[in-house]
Amino acid sequence: MDIFVMRHGEAELMAKSDKERHLNSRGRQQATAQGIWLKSTALLAHVLVSPYIRAQQTFEQINQVYDNQLLSKVEIWDAITPYGNAHTVVSYLDVLAEQGIESVLIVSHLPLVGEIVAALCGRNSVSFYPSTIAKVEWSRHIGTVVQAKYPE
Repeated sequence: MDIFVMRHGEAELMAKSDKERHLNSRGRQQATAQGIWLKSTALLAHVLVSPYIRAQQTFEQINQVYDNQLLSKVEIWDAITPYGNAHTVVSYLDVLAEQGIESVLIVSHLPLVGEIVAALCGRNSVSFYPSTIAKVEWSRHIGTVVQAKYPE
């Protein structure tokens, strides 16, 4: 399974709550650029997105690049908010793998994105700046980060 672990694009600093922070203009540009890279790299079978606004907006930018073809593949999941549990995520990825899903994009937050990579690979070797994507090749319990795509 190819797993693309992505931190949302750059977000505004202030909002009523952390959940309500929106992407800023740079974050929208980052998400679009990363979406272009993803589209040239991956045929995504499933997308997991945090319910937080900035993650939703990151997905929206990527989905636009994919000509709205990801809408039928997206799942908004409360378990991938900033302080979610990486082992829960890996367990769910295992279920998706059993169902034959071959590629997944996860749009989430720090610190969880690094924890997911560490749980998949045994360690985190990626610096997750806003909009960073780590591609992990994962064979049910053994993963390797094969590429990290940083925003330009």
